[in-house]
Amino acid sequence: MSSANLWAALQQSSLVGADRLAVPAVLTAQVDAAASPGLQAMQAAWLQPAASTAAQLLRASAVAAVLERAGWQPGAQVRLGAPLSSPALPADESRRGPEDERLHGLMRDVLQHGPENMLAPMFHALDQAGQRLPYALLVDALNEGRRSVELRAWLTPVLGERGRWLAGLNPQWSYASGVQETANAELIWQEGSIEQRVALLHSERETDADQARARLEASLKELNAKERAPMVLALGVGLSMADEPLLEKLLTDRSKEVRENAARLLSRLPQSAHSLRILGWLQSMLSRNAKGEWQIEPPEEGSKDWERDGIALQPPAYIKGVKAWWLQQMVELAPIDFWLLTLEMTPEQLWDWSRRSDWKTALRQGWLAALRDQPDVRWIALLQTMERDSRAQALLSALLDRLSQQEREALWQTQLQQAKGSLVDRINTIESSMPVVGVFSQSMSEPLMDALDKALGGKQATGSWHSWQADQAVLACARRLHPAVLPRFVRLWRQPEPAPEATMPEQAAEAPSRLAGLWQKLVSKVSDATEEAAQNGLTPEQQARLERARLRPWDDERVLEQLNRIVDLRLALHAALGA
Repeated sequence: MSSANLWAALQQSSLVGADRLAVPAVLTAQVDAAASPGLQAMQAAWLQPAASTAAQLLRASAVAAVLERAGWQPGAQVRLGAPLSSPALPADESRRGPEDERLHGLMRDVLQHGPENMLAPMFHALDQAGQRLPYALLVDALNEGRRSVELRAWLTPVLGERGRWLAGLNPQWSYASGVQETANAELIWQEGSIEQRVALLHSERETDADQARARLEASLKELNAKERAPMVLALGVGLSMADEPLLEKLLTDRSKEVRENAARLLSRLPQSAHSLRILGWLQSMLSRNAKGEWQIEPPEEGSKDWERDGIALQPPAYIKGVKAWWLQQMVELAPIDFWLLTLEMTPEQLWDWSRRSDWKTALRQGWLAALRDQPDVRWIALLQTMERDSRAQALLSALLDRLSQQEREALWQTQLQQAKGSLVDRINTIESSMPVVGVFSQSMSEPLMDALDKALGGKQATGSWHSWQADQAVLACARRLHPAVLPRFVRLWRQPEPAPEATMPEQAAEAPSRLAGLWQKLVSKVSDATEEAAQNGLTPEQQARLERARLRPWDDERVLEQLNRIVDLRLALHAALGA
């Protein structure tokens, strides 16, 4: 039996049930002295006494998994037609790794134990300092990138030459392989990974948009759909009417994703032929009633002309109503300015107007989708009122990113100071609108720290801090507070280390009496708590609820572990990299 068949049979037996689907006979007979050592290990594991067939199967699978991880493949030995050649050595590094061994250990802890939302900030800090990951962390980092597509944009710049070399040796890490970082533009374009070529297009679009467009256009026939789609989106950098001819041509591309990307980019060009066609169709649906109020009504029948411009005639199964589907797509692809100018309304007035329409859902879903490709800061105030709409909250970070840091933080400080909601709710609302990477300025961090001190620094917490939401708020502060404020932040749960005491004989003699005094204080506190409950007429259940209400997030060991890991990593990064 081949390696693949043996491994597949074990998997099938475990899924279907070992009692219903027999495992291969090669495992159940006896240990074959002529078999490979790995197969003998699996046979021995199977034949060990066990309470059930299922236990035998799981044990054999565990042995196979360990052997596979060590490089052995289950089944017969592989016979090579020719000897394996040694891979070329990695290129010389163009970046150095951090030298602080303690920082290495903290980074390893976050890679192996989380929290996952600290990985992108960690990689970003290295990249900003022009450094790379230590070699010992490359395998863990590459595995994290395999699991998370979103993380790759932050990870790949800090892998270094050895990281890219390793990625080329393992198909599961191929997303990170590519030519060396110092390669010239032509070599990157010809031999680099998709990520490297997209990054090259982004860079060239910022400096010479025409050259980048010409490079892409000349290579379109050689690129497959998986490569064309993200490269077309790269034209969004420095987008102008000069890109319209190429984007119009891509509306007929073989790939649905490429066609959709081209339509999305054309919607950002209000004077493009594509936008004018969409606007013409929408204007024909708009009219005023007898009171002069705007109303909208989609046509009864669709048009084949719509399909070329990215409007599907047949709705997916989860969409109810074909006319609503047509309208939603047109709203999504129309320049967002059209609604504000034509109807002469603010975003808040548009939202209210849609409430009185039969097509409210289609209009609102279309506007939110349009804001994804056409960020417009005039919609920020409206989106901030939609706290329960996850799609609106997801758009906020992109819109806020178009403001200066001072403008963003002015909005956040207003949210912190307002009386609406608890401090926990306000912190979590702000966190939900922040980008993956980014921290507060010191001028914003200080008043937030004052509020945390007031709520959590006393003997009894102000408000309820014993909930999952409170845990998330405190962890968000650990990630977002300015590094200069972190030493003050950690004093909320860490006691300053006492100065070393002199070991004089008389002080040693006093030690038992000091311990007795501490014990007496503890007994007194317990007695006081019991007496307080009796005086207040609280039942044991009520007293227990009162004690729970006094808990802080770090009273939970898991939260405390994460807090310490985040803060220690951030302080070490700041000390080593100035991050």
